[in-house]
Amino acid sequence: MKISDTLIIGGGPAGLYASFYAGLRGMSVQIIEHHPELGGKLNIYPEKIIWDIGGIPPAPASDIKNNMVEQAKTFNPEIYVSTTCETITRHDDHFETITDNGTFYSRTIIIASGRGIFTPTRLEIEGADKFEMSNLHYTVKRFARFKDRHVLISGGGNTAIDWAAEIAEIAASVTMVCRSDAMRGHEAMVGELHKKDIDIQFNKCIDHLTPNEEGNAIEYVVLDDGSQVAVDDVLVSHGYESNCAFLEAMEDEFDFNEYQMLKTEHMVNTPVPGIYACGDQVEYDNKVRLIAGCFTEAAQAANHAKLFLDEDALAEGMVSSHNEVFAEKNKELMKKM
Repeated sequence: MKISDTLIIGGGPAGLYASFYAGLRGMSVQIIEHHPELGGKLNIYPEKIIWDIGGIPPAPASDIKNNMVEQAKTFNPEIYVSTTCETITRHDDHFETITDNGTFYSRTIIIASGRGIFTPTRLEIEGADKFEMSNLHYTVKRFARFKDRHVLISGGGNTAIDWAAEIAEIAASVTMVCRSDAMRGHEAMVGELHKKDIDIQFNKCIDHLTPNEEGNAIEYVVLDDGSQVAVDDVLVSHGYESNCAFLEAMEDEFDFNEYQMLKTEHMVNTPVPGIYACGDQVEYDNKVRLIAGCFTEAAQAANHAKLFLDEDALAEGMVSSHNEVFAEKNKELMKKM
């Protein structure tokens, strides 16, 4: 029975940095990720430009993700994608984690599962699913897909606002439908949106979809006031549904807030010794909900796991400029530079 020093549940930004930092602390690492690729929610908006990571110039989310994955692999963790955590059982000296892709054994666990297994909230309209193969979209992989097309976007949050602002630059027209009387996004983003040539319709929502003659694509969107909008594409941003069944199964051991987020002490400590948590799943006082914020949490989780394994270990890892583990890697980089 192989037992790793730590098992990281989740391969988004928090889990990826936890992998790097745990490896830096000399720990053997396994990562399991439900989705078929690493990167978490960065995969939802690959062309979105990320501005707010310290020291990193603005870059598409796909580039940020690729760099995070490369960094996570620095110390050769074992990575298992398309692997869903089902249950965690605590034994005397290790944890047993059962997944749909086998059983994993580890001395510690770092939960970095975001808000759980996320799937876009679908339109609750009969027959809508048949258009998902043509022109009904819940994610945007490439903005160029919408060049010179008539696009309707349903939603009023940050994601919908981002989509509208980007697509308005290249589309023939953009219509936004928002069921409330105001956008829910950040003030600066909403301000920029109103500078664009976008038809924003408040207090309305999609009532039904009218197909083309072939019945394989949406031709008109009919709103709940009876008006209709001719479209080439429909984008829906109604949030995400999350499922974190393995945490729900441990509700007697963990402490959750009203939104089913894991409440922690000292940033990353759960009530279960040996299990730590970081990223979007975690709630504590004065939490900073940015990608940049999850890096500190991930490092703290790795440090706590290291001390759990070895109480005589340093409380935190050495900075890279003083750490001999990077000596050879630095030589290789200097040669390339």
